[in-house]
Amino acid sequence: MKKRNKEYLQSAVITGGTILGAYLVRKGLEELYEKRTGKEAPKNPYPEKNSLKEALLWTVATGVLASVTKVLLRYTFTAGTEKAIEN
Repeated sequence: MKKRNKEYLQSAVITGGTILGAYLVRKGLEELYEKRTGKEAPKNPYPEKNSLKEALLWTVATGVLASVTKVLLRYTFTAGTEKAIEN
């Protein structure tokens, strides 16, 4: 395989894996929140059932965890694809 094609493949794997991983973490957090509290995750502060405080805390918590996940996954996928391309 040509070097350029390997680089495109590596980029696609890293980007796709990172996006998928962050999505799964976010969905997992939503499920966990719903199981623990018995109510839907407060994604929108407008409905009366959610307060602005709850929505802001939820946004910050999921944002931080999703961002950390993205960094760790990007690191892992980059290391893995670098090894695969070398061989």
